[in-house]
Amino acid sequence: MKNKYRGYRDLCRYTLIVLGAFGGSAVLVGCTDDPRKYQNLQSSPQLSLQKSSEFKWQYLDPDADFSKYKSAMIDPVEIYRGSDAQFGSTSKNDRVYMANYIDKTFPKEIGKKYTLVHSADSRTLRFHVTLTGVKKSIPVLSTISHISSVGLVTNAGMQAAGGNGTAYGAVYYAVEVYDAQTSRLLYAQVTVQTPDALDPTVSFGYLDAAREGVRIGAHHLVQKLEKLSKQEHTTIVEKTGDIGEAKGARRGQGGA
Repeated sequence: MKNKYRGYRDLCRYTLIVLGAFGGSAVLVGCTDDPRKYQNLQSSPQLSLQKSSEFKWQYLDPDADFSKYKSAMIDPVEIYRGSDAQFGSTSKNDRVYMANYIDKTFPKEIGKKYTLVHSADSRTLRFHVTLTGVKKSIPVLSTISHISSVGLVTNAGMQAAGGNGTAYGAVYYAVEVYDAQTSRLLYAQVTVQTPDALDPTVSFGYLDAAREGVRIGAHHLVQKLEKLSKQEHTTIVEKTGDIGEAKGARRGQGGA
């Protein structure tokens, strides 16, 4: 997966944009902060920092067999209320709006891989999503910075470094995945999601980029689970802190 953090940190703390539309004035545009290891998450004690993943904090049960799960239950989205949340100046109404948007978007994407159900059996996963932060776009500036020549060059650099577009917003959230029958935590991730840095279609409304981040994140979550369901074994690599693949013992017994 595309790493949104390496190199991007080196481009920011702030990006300097010079826009002819503003009389050549320089505009400082803040970059998106990394998500935190939110202390009030149920999975927080198990999360580990990932150095090369778009999912900044993760946990993976090394004994989980994702291939057996065929259905899913999805909890209502929770709005995080801890003091380490990353909502900034986002209003309560906007937080509710984004939580409702996640409520609509994630089931559509998860339903592409799993049958959505209301009661659990031994092959059912339960998804719990917590909205932990929202960064609003700066609508006029984000649009102009994506159509001006200087802005295009700047955003091309941002994209190459894995960063978000200038003046673009973002959405922060956590996903916890449980065995629905036993409530055993199988997988958890904390991430920040933003649109492609060169995508001008999400530059108009102040929550457009955050909504696009929700769609991207839901798709990437299902891709991650699809990958896990095809692995024989998984483990957490202690040396790097990254979740990686272990060489399955059975592979040497006739597997490729």
